[in-house]
Amino acid sequence: MSRFILRRLGTLGITLVLVSLMVFLIVEVASPVSVCRRNLGQFATDEQVTLCEQRLGLDRPLPVRYAEFLKNAVTLDFGVSTLTDEPVLDSVIPRLGKTLMLAGIAFIVIMPLAVVLGILSALKEGRLMDRVIAISTLTATSIPEIATGIFLLVVFVGWLGWLPGATVIPQGDSLLQHPSFFVLPVLTLTLIEVGYVARITRASMIDVLDSQYIRTAYLKGLSYWKIVMRHALRNALLAPIAVIMLHVNWLIGGIVVTEVIFGYPGLGRFILGAALNRDVFGLEAATMILVLVAVGTQLIADVVYTFLNPRIRFG
Repeated sequence: MSRFILRRLGTLGITLVLVSLMVFLIVEVASPVSVCRRNLGQFATDEQVTLCEQRLGLDRPLPVRYAEFLKNAVTLDFGVSTLTDEPVLDSVIPRLGKTLMLAGIAFIVIMPLAVVLGILSALKEGRLMDRVIAISTLTATSIPEIATGIFLLVVFVGWLGWLPGATVIPQGDSLLQHPSFFVLPVLTLTLIEVGYVARITRASMIDVLDSQYIRTAYLKGLSYWKIVMRHALRNALLAPIAVIMLHVNWLIGGIVVTEVIFGYPGLGRFILGAALNRDVFGLEAATMILVLVAVGTQLIADVVYTFLNPRIRFG
């Protein structure tokens, strides 16, 4: 087990290095002069632009800048925002907390709902309920989150007026004091993800119900629901649990779009603002931290699944 974890940690490290190189090249190589010109204004002189580049370190060779970026990333020191002149991490960490809060609420909603729908669909295989669940989940999964989000805005905000269309928190209030702000973002993420997990649960449950030991349980005279709840369900949940945990990465990526649609003050909205305003260091910090969370959850998912599935052995 320790070797497995060490191999996964090594893979995680290599992934982070490669992603950091891609982020650096995309963000900083794309016309760094425009960063200073944008911040200083169109009437800035060449001398002022040069001083700005020197202050931000954008005048140094690319290998030197990347080496320093990598060194600072290890200590989570991403420098100062080119827009606010404040430490980038002070802006990123609170927004990361809000993003993880939204992801956690969506995860809590998606997991039981998808499992229940998948089990019901499997137990009613080929019947009306199975077909209704299959069509509904397939339709919801096929629609992009941006279209789903806009549709929900039109219905629940424009037509019905039941929910707020944007996340505007009064001064001094906590986000948790306004649960209505979570409804539409969580509903959007749920509609996109629940169908896929439900189909995986259905397929896993059908496969387990058709296995030899379930047929043996029937021959022993055990009741139908006792077989389902005590014997089939435990083994059928391995696949959906693995899928759910592996899809935390997707959930984090989908949150970026969802936050922008609903104006949710999370890391995804921060990334968009940093990209539009050419906040180089803010964009690098937010992207790297989001990637770190994604690969970290992937590692946790791998380890948890190996504990849940006794068939996995380590060499």
